[in-house]
Amino acid sequence: MKICYLSDTWPWFGKHQCYSRLIHHIKQVQPQTRAVMVNYGLLDKVIGRLYNLQTGNSWRGDNVFAAAEFKFSKNLGKAFKKEDIYHILFFDTHYQLFSQWQKAPKNVITTIHHPIGRDYPPCMEDNLKRISSAIVMYSEGVEHFEKYIGKGRVKFIQYGVDTEFFFPRQENIYNERRLFFTGQNGRNTNMLKRIILKLINKYPEIKIDMLVPETLKKTDFRELVNYSTIRWHHNLSEIEVRGLYQKSYLLLMPMQDSGVNTAIVEALACGIPIITTDVGGARNYGAGTIYPAVENNDDRAMVGLIEKYLSDAGWRNEVGKKCREFAEQNLAWPLIAKRHLEVYKELNT
Repeated sequence: MKICYLSDTWPWFGKHQCYSRLIHHIKQVQPQTRAVMVNYGLLDKVIGRLYNLQTGNSWRGDNVFAAAEFKFSKNLGKAFKKEDIYHILFFDTHYQLFSQWQKAPKNVITTIHHPIGRDYPPCMEDNLKRISSAIVMYSEGVEHFEKYIGKGRVKFIQYGVDTEFFFPRQENIYNERRLFFTGQNGRNTNMLKRIILKLINKYPEIKIDMLVPETLKKTDFRELVNYSTIRWHHNLSEIEVRGLYQKSYLLLMPMQDSGVNTAIVEALACGIPIITTDVGGARNYGAGTIYPAVENNDDRAMVGLIEKYLSDAGWRNEVGKKCREFAEQNLAWPLIAKRHLEVYKELNT
């Protein structure tokens, strides 16, 4: 079995952070694995623009993604074999690729990252029905997407994390109580702001690191910019991001909806207890079993949980240890890669 991937690259992710890390680990056991990657160069923008014009999709602004689809389609057309696997890692950015089929071949597999609670553009929903084989990274998504794709044609695999790159600090000594928040998609920013203001007023010694785009700081978080207890970050390297995890006492991550969250799996690998809401795929990543979670918009419960961690460093370290063990035993990329290979065989039958 040979495998060909279509994968995206994201400027804000390092090489150890993205779902495309799967390809590196698959290649360890399948050396003939190939990958078509999104490239942000000028040539690819031109190729993508021409491809969009040719396919009647001149409205698309994502020319670099279109260029990758063009290259992947050429690869698929020239070398298509029923025994091989063609995996589109991000359906959410490449759903237009499925317009070429009434129903895609079963060995053309895609991973759907779209949370259940979000609306689909009509063209995305139309192309969901053209999929024959799919992977989701939260168990709730299986039954939901089977309505579009077919019974037994959607498989759940957890999102992986690089447990060799993301790891805990060596000592469990925290002279400062630092809380860390990162990201923007699916976050419950209104709840986050309420929680932060309550904590700052009650515990002025708390430090909070906020890793968000500069534009988000000036819009969604403008009420917080003048607080000296908050340190703002953006455009960090993955090593710098790891450093923020490692020196944090807790990850503060209230979610509005989510299938899977990169920050949560990275925090698990770094042995950081997570303060989050019980939404979406949270329970597939330890919420409610490895660490407590609260109901969405239950500010009182979230503040109470934070206070429990602040008052009991021993319990905090015990939960942190369980978080790291969970990541090693369930989310390490070699394990996730093995599961993908098993699912490829299941779907290609």
